[in-house]
Amino acid sequence: MTTSRRSVLTSLAATGFASAALASSRLGYSLSGSSEQAPAPCPDPIYEKPSPLSEAEFNSRNIDGVCAAEINDFSPCGYTGPLVPSPPHADLNPRKAVIVRWRGQKHRFVFSHEASYAPWIELPGKVGLCNQFFESNQAAELFNQFGRRERNSSVDVIESGPKRVWVRWNYTCVHEDEDEHPALRGTEDYVAYPNGLVWRRLSYESLRPNDPDGYSWQPVDFFCLAPASATWADLFPRDPQYGDYLVGSVIDAYSSRRYDKFWDDQGRPRRIGDAALLLEISRSRGLAMIAPFKAGCAFTVLGASSGFPSTKSQVVDHSFKDTGGWGWGAIRWDHWPVGWVNSEAHTASAASNVPYSFGQFSHYIIDRPIINAKVDFPIAVKNMALNRWTERRVFYTLTGTTGNVESIRRLARQWLDKGKNCANPESVKDLL
Repeated sequence: MTTSRRSVLTSLAATGFASAALASSRLGYSLSGSSEQAPAPCPDPIYEKPSPLSEAEFNSRNIDGVCAAEINDFSPCGYTGPLVPSPPHADLNPRKAVIVRWRGQKHRFVFSHEASYAPWIELPGKVGLCNQFFESNQAAELFNQFGRRERNSSVDVIESGPKRVWVRWNYTCVHEDEDEHPALRGTEDYVAYPNGLVWRRLSYESLRPNDPDGYSWQPVDFFCLAPASATWADLFPRDPQYGDYLVGSVIDAYSSRRYDKFWDDQGRPRRIGDAALLLEISRSRGLAMIAPFKAGCAFTVLGASSGFPSTKSQVVDHSFKDTGGWGWGAIRWDHWPVGWVNSEAHTASAASNVPYSFGQFSHYIIDRPIINAKVDFPIAVKNMALNRWTERRVFYTLTGTTGNVESIRRLARQWLDKGKNCANPESVKDLL
C-alpha cells in the first residue's frame, strides 16, 4: 500500500469509520488497487470545527467550485413563524442546517434539522425535490417529533470543498409515540461536485431483524416542497391545450418512453401514458423521475447499474391507483418540512401558513408488481426474503437540475453506462 493511500485510510478511520477496509468500501473503491476506481480525497484536514454561519454570511461568500457549511438560522421555504417549543419542533437548534452551494449554479442542496435532515435540491423560489429515506415497511419514519431529534437524525460535513463536498447522514426510523425502540438505522452519503450534481449512496440495517417493521424497500419516495402561498400555477408550467399543469414525469433512459402526469387548479389528475407504460419504464435498465418546476427540472436517476435491478423496480403514481399508487392525488401536507405537528401526516387546510409537501411518485424495490396498494402492500411488506435482500443491498442515485427532459435522459445514460463504477462517487465528476 502506498503512503498516500495509507494516509487517506488513516484519516478516514479517524472521522468515525470502523476500519480502513470499511472506509474504502464506503467511498466506493477497494484496497486491491483496482485501476477502475480512483482513491478518494481525504476528509477536511482540520483540528477545530468551523463555527456555524448565518445564511446571509454563507450567501455572501464567493464559491470556488462547490462548498458546504453549517448554518445556524435556516428556515425551510422561507418560513418566518416560530420554531418553539421543542417538541414538537427539532431539539437543540431547529434552525440548524447544512447547505451545499455551487459556483455559477442557482440551486442548492439543503439538510435542515427542523425537516429531520431529509435533504432536498432547492431551486429559486424556495421550491425543492426530496427523495426521502429508508422509512420502515410499516410505521417508523422521521417525520414526527422523535424523528426530528439529533439523537435520531444527524448530519456531518466530511469534506467541505472546493473540489467536492461530502456530507454523511445517519438516522434511525422511529414511531410517532416513542423512540426507545427504533426500527432501522440508515446511512446515506452525499457527494457533490462543481458540475452541480449529487451522488448518493444509501444503505440500512434492521434493528428489528425478525419483524417486517425493521425493514424497508421504499428509499426513493419522490416528493416536493413549496412555500405556503405557492399555487400549482406558481410552481409548474401550464399545458396550453388543457389548462392544467405538468407536475411530474418518469422517463426511460434507454428509449423514448415517457410518462407524464398533470394536476389542474382543483388537483384533478390527468396523464399521458397508463399503468402498463409506467411499469415498462420501471423495468428498464435505467430511469429518471422528474419534477418539472418552472424554476428548473429537478431529477433523480437510478437503474440496474446503480444497484436497482430492473426485475425489482416499480415506480407508482399516487394520483392513479391502477399503477399501485395510494390515490393521494394533489394532497398538500403541512407536517413537513416544518414539523409543527406531532404526526407523520397532516393535510394542509386552506388557512395553513406553513410550507407544504406533496408526493407525485414513489419508487419501490419489489419482487412482483403492486397493482392495488391497499391489498398488495400489506402482504408484500411481510416478504422477509425480499426484506433481508434490501438490507444487504447498497444503492446509488444521481440527483441534479437541468432545463429539459432530453438532457436528463442523456445524462442518465452517461452515468448508468459506467456500469459498476456508478458505485464510485467519481463517476459523476465528469458528467455534463
